[in-house]
Amino acid sequence: MMKKLTAALLTLALLFTAGCSGSGKPNKETGNIIARHSAEEEGVYYGELGDTMRNEFFDFIVEDVELTDTFGGYTAKEGMRLLCVTVKETNTFDDALPMFDTDFVLTWETTESLIYPLVNLNDKDVMPEEFELAKGKSVTYKLVFEVPSEESEFLFIYLEEFDTEETGDFFVVTLRPEVQ
Repeated sequence: MMKKLTAALLTLALLFTAGCSGSGKPNKETGNIIARHSAEEEGVYYGELGDTMRNEFFDFIVEDVELTDTFGGYTAKEGMRLLCVTVKETNTFDDALPMFDTDFVLTWETTESLIYPLVNLNDKDVMPEEFELAKGKSVTYKLVFEVPSEESEFLFIYLEEFDTEETGDFFVVTLRPEVQ
């Protein structure tokens, strides 16, 4: 099942990457809410830095993104940088939600892979590998990905997954970080 899900995510990301290009620095204060508007709608929803991405379970906002060489005691390999993504999640579901650091993946135009965040970093702000988000509560954390130095635009992806092993909507936030 996970291989099929990964293949589906990768295919969708690659199909839509061409339409995600843009120029200029995104506005961190957009306040846009990106969400399904009716039960009949299904698909892919695109946002930018600062947009609220509303899915069946929670809202998430990418509040900040930066490129750096080191983070949490980890130094990027030669030819690579670390992409640090600050995410705020708010549980809008009727129950507590199990959350995992693998809920989000990253890709970019020149890769055929989905990249998962680094784990075991020595920093209190990094998202735990697994935690429970209580109903109505919010949490802010960082996800850190190792990316090629020459890349300047990334797609931060969340795909709804249900207990029935079905998938729902696909949420993509375009990231254009500045080097710190």
